[in-house]
Amino acid sequence: MCEHPRFEPVIVVCPVVNYGRENMLEEMDKCCNMFKAKGYPVVRTYDAVTDSYLDVKKEINPDIVFYTNPYQGLIDDRYFVTKFLDRLTCYVSYNYGNSCLYDTFHNLPMHNLVWRLYAETEEHKRYAQLYARNKGINVKVTGYPGIDVFLDGNYHFQDIWKIKNPAVKRIIWAPHHTFQEGAVCYSCFLQYYQFMLDMTVKYQHQIQIAFKPHPLLKVKLDNYWGKGKADKYYQQWEMLPNGMFVEGDYVDLFLSSDAMIHDCGSFIIEYLHVLKPVMRMDNDIDPATEFNELAQQALEVYYHAKTSDDIEGFILDMIDGRDPLKEKRSDFCYGKLLPAHGAMPSQNILDSLIDELTV
Repeated sequence: MCEHPRFEPVIVVCPVVNYGRENMLEEMDKCCNMFKAKGYPVVRTYDAVTDSYLDVKKEINPDIVFYTNPYQGLIDDRYFVTKFLDRLTCYVSYNYGNSCLYDTFHNLPMHNLVWRLYAETEEHKRYAQLYARNKGINVKVTGYPGIDVFLDGNYHFQDIWKIKNPAVKRIIWAPHHTFQEGAVCYSCFLQYYQFMLDMTVKYQHQIQIAFKPHPLLKVKLDNYWGKGKADKYYQQWEMLPNGMFVEGDYVDLFLSSDAMIHDCGSFIIEYLHVLKPVMRMDNDIDPATEFNELAQQALEVYYHAKTSDDIEGFILDMIDGRDPLKEKRSDFCYGKLLPAHGAMPSQNILDSLIDELTV
């Protein structure tokens, strides 16, 4: 859009307001700095000095508004879709949809009110047609823009790992934040947090592990453990010679890794696009009660951990180069996930937008 003559894009950062002021300001700064580093035009909506919010309609006067999160109350209500019904509004999901909470992920006001909802796959369009109040009449299938870079043959990733020796296997551990019971309860963090440190030490000459937690995990651990204990745990990962704590963008991390262990949501399908071995930390919840059909199919090409022994076995397999699910994983990715003709999802969105504006 920056390069296209018909668009003048501006990234408007709206801080998350429901996890406390400190977290709000910290995450807003991280977000703005990331976009600035990429050379994108970015505006923050909140001024901490004057405790005031930007009037987007007055100061920017957008013709088209793209949203990346559907939840009312997450950002200040003055920026929610209901305040921009006189503009063209679009929604691109913040994650690769995997949940079977169909009303939450397909039938909120955002899903029904936007002019265009750009969906990941035909399966996601079908979910909208079945569960959205508007029967998915605003849905167009374009692919998930988060995988753009994985399809870009010209992209050269940065090697962000501590140990550059390729013989030392690079494993990502990405724990989710939902360790307390709720509508979503993926996390096995409290079961394995010490064990994963122990594995990193035990196999320090053969592996390195990148601790890549969900951003909300730290916020919740501060409350659950106390900030001192949570800080110390995160610092332990940085202090290990073959361990590290990674936050923010994960593209280079994914592309430069050898394998992943996680209990997250969106990563279930996202990581499959790099075609590398991946293990799911399983809790006692039946996947059929947590995930949609596409995610359940994705989990069939995963290795699974019910115990710590399963995790150690996976690590040893990575060290020895064993990957019996490699072909099955590749078939699923090419058969179910990749957009037709290898097209970039973001380019599909742009092309669709231009076509409709031209008409």
